[in-house]
Formats: sequence, structure tokens, C-alpha cells
Amino acid sequence: MTYTKLLERKGEILKKTMETWIMKENRDGLDRQEAHIYRNMVKELHQNEQELHVARVEELDQTPDSGADGADSTPRERISQSV
Repeated sequence: MTYTKLLERKGEILKKTMETWIMKENRDGLDRQEAHIYRNMVKELHQNEQELHVARVEELDQTPDSGADGADSTPRERISQSV
């Protein structure tokens, strides 16, 4: 399994789990601990989406028809977005 496929699968699992939490929040509300877990899960989902985007960009940069400039922009992009 490639890194991109792994991130895609992780994103699917996070989205399904988030859906369950959202339904619970709408139905019963969340206590303080559950709200904390929910917020962390949202952060993890966003981080996963960003990592997936970067991985896809890197895959495109590795294709034979990509130029030399594309390979240089990826590390800067990763650093600036991780801060």
C-alpha cells in the first residue's frame, strides 16, 4: 500500500468516525471530554487532508513530464503549511 493510499484510507475512516460524533452531538450533546476528543479528531482530519495533498503533489512532481521547478516548491510548501 502506497503512502497516498494509506492517507486516503485514514481519511475515510476519520470521516466515518466524525459522522458518528456529529450525530451524537446533534442527538445528545457532548460532554467536556467528548468535545475535546471531537475537536482533536477534527484537527487530525485536517492534518490528514493536508498530508494527502502534499503526497499527491509529490507524486505529480515525480512523473517524467514534470519540470525541475516543481520538485523545489514542495519542501517549502510543506514547511510553510506545517507551522
